[in-house]
Amino acid sequence: MMIPAAQGGDFIMSFAVKSEPTVLTTRLQNATANLAQIEQPVKYGDADPPVLQEFRNSVDLIRGTAWAVQQWIGLKEKSADPYSLMPVLAAQRVQPMTQLARDLPMDLKSVEVDRATPWLKQLYEAVSRLHEQLTPLCRKNT
Repeated sequence: MMIPAAQGGDFIMSFAVKSEPTVLTTRLQNATANLAQIEQPVKYGDADPPVLQEFRNSVDLIRGTAWAVQQWIGLKEKSADPYSLMPVLAAQRVQPMTQLARDLPMDLKSVEVDRATPWLKQLYEAVSRLHEQLTPLCRKNT
């Protein structure tokens, strides 16, 4: 089962609904156990702050994805319209982008990013296109 993106025909997620255990089910169970083991050391603050931030961002992203898939399945099981989730899914994609946009200036000020950084030009072009598309939306709301 796939959820098509609102534009361009890309797919924003795909998953299979099966009753028997799958490789994904086993991986999710293993990841859950690993996260439980990691929780205690994280509480003691031994992690490098940038690594901890990246971990938090990853956990936030997978939580949002898991929630969306769970909602999608629930709506399908109730014969409701799962496409009603599309605005929520779009909003969930905006949140991590917002966090990345907040974090990246710190990286740019440090020695971690310079002209030799791969993908920097592509990032600039993508952000420029994004800015062009966001400008009219944000001006309407102010």
